[in-house]
Amino acid sequence: MGAPFNEKFLHVLADALLRNEAIHDGAIMLGRSSSSGVYKVTGWSHRLHPPAVNDTVPNKGSAFNSCVAMSYVQGVDALYLISRDGIFVFRRGEADRIDA
Repeated sequence: MGAPFNEKFLHVLADALLRNEAIHDGAIMLGRSSSSGVYKVTGWSHRLHPPAVNDTVPNKGSAFNSCVAMSYVQGVDALYLISRDGIFVFRRGEADRIDA
């Protein structure tokens, strides 16, 4: 908790996975105290429980669809999903694939 989200984050994540391999099965929450603040880890392995939204996104699995719905929540800047199907960023109901 409190680790900055920066170029060293992969090492922080690797260490966290060594301590508890179940971390990969949930959302890693990052937050900042202001719009100009630095993102820091605020929680590990969370389940997303977004409110219901009226959206016509086809069902692409619970993680994908939860990210779409959660991206509508006020105060959420973005969600990133790393899956077998690729890396996606979600903002205001839109999902975009990131080419890594």
